[in-house]
Amino acid sequence: MRIEVEGEALFGRAVDLSERPVSPEAIAEAIRGHAESPVVDCPEPGPAHEYVGVIEPGMSLRTRSASAAVARSLETSAPQDDEIAALASELDSIDVTDVSLRAERRRAADVGGSETELRERIAALRGRVRTLREAGDDSTDAESKLRETTRRLSEAETGRIAAEQALERARANRRSTRDRREKRLRLRDRKENLERDARRYLSREVHESFVAAVDAVPGRGRVPEPGAFEGDAVTAALALARIAALDAPVVLACDRFETPESAAECLDAAVLQV
Repeated sequence: MRIEVEGEALFGRAVDLSERPVSPEAIAEAIRGHAESPVVDCPEPGPAHEYVGVIEPGMSLRTRSASAAVARSLETSAPQDDEIAALASELDSIDVTDVSLRAERRRAADVGGSETELRERIAALRGRVRTLREAGDDSTDAESKLRETTRRLSEAETGRIAAEQALERARANRRSTRDRREKRLRLRDRKENLERDARRYLSREVHESFVAAVDAVPGRGRVPEPGAFEGDAVTAALALARIAALDAPVVLACDRFETPESAAECLDAAVLQV
């Protein structure tokens, strides 16, 4: 492990940064590749690092989730994994983009209004033609306007039918989208239930190791059942870090160990003391 702070490079499995102007969060971000400074050259963090990568007073820890992540770091799998992966793939394939009917409704309304106006105009022109003919006057201009308006009505009727069909297609798409959304919710609920079952299974797999680790790290607490812990979060995090397969260093901002070296020995992991 190599870390560069204030232009100075530090090496080793246990590095003391307690006198350096760096925060635990900044170090963790650098380890996870989310920050350019400080520079930390180390292996990629694994699944457990999210939970026990930074251990400090006041931290919160979801014990069952953290235990499951530790089990994953040890390459332990759960019986639910295959179905969870299949559900995740199916969820990714479902398009639930909302379909708006606004444009289709407006078009249908506009065309319908135009058609009504044209029908009224045709009725007026027919009356005008009839009056002119009965009076023996020239109706040529009125008849021409009647033919033109009748043509426009035919076009409007065609446009209305097309607009109504487009609106119906949009409605069908919306219904289909609603069905897909409901299916997605069902699949997501199923996936979340399986993930909870998997976490329970994985936490049981590391239960005995977790109990032993709690006794081995500085602090007090007890593990009444798999995935549970009675005590402070720092003790639980230290115990889980001790049994996890951690490639990336643990950032310690607690005073449970006399030296970074003793912390690295206890946790069997690289340590950055801040």
